[in-house]
Amino acid sequence: MQPYIHQFANYLRFHMDSISVGLVATLLIIYGGYINNYFKKITRSIPFLGRFVLFVILCSAGYAFLTSQLVKLLKMFLRGQPDLPLIGIVATAFLILAFCARSGKDI
Repeated sequence: MQPYIHQFANYLRFHMDSISVGLVATLLIIYGGYINNYFKKITRSIPFLGRFVLFVILCSAGYAFLTSQLVKLLKMFLRGQPDLPLIGIVATAFLILAFCARSGKDI
């Protein structure tokens, strides 16, 4: 059984870029609305044009920076895991995100 676990973990490591982007993108899709609402609340006192410019900056640069940094950290974390924990963490993370999306009515 150990060779199959090792082979599957190596398959996951080979596709770690896609897995990391998938996890981070799903997380931002589920919670992006909350981030936008919070941002709207804290910038309420700023005039409309200023809020618009800040929102464009948040969406274009902020989310891009956040995504790139989270993907890099997640990739480093997952690559350092032994075979069996790696499989468990990846499977559990996708299941948790699926339940979060379901409870948030995103599915």
